[in-house]
Amino acid sequence: MKDFIIDEDLLIQGGDFAIKDSDQQNIEHLLLSQKGSYKEFPILGVGIKKYINSPDATSRLRLENEIDKQLKYDNFSVKTLDVNDLQNIRIDGNY
Repeated sequence: MKDFIIDEDLLIQGGDFAIKDSDQQNIEHLLLSQKGSYKEFPILGVGIKKYINSPDATSRLRLENEIDKQLKYDNFSVKTLDVNDLQNIRIDGNY
């Protein structure tokens, strides 16, 4: 998928908005955003910070389920998903 690239601000190249492969950016925004962040899609968003800071022992399983559900809601085909290391979540698939 191609889209505008945001790197702190919109990335500009050659005097115009940079348009590149945006799959990684889309996944990052999906993981960081809370439900309600996107008015057009109010149930979209994982809100990963609440899972990372949770003392609940089941938070990793709930996080994995929520990521899988949200990616599918965003039309991403998940092949593999690994949340064993919260600092290095591995997602393989495509839009």
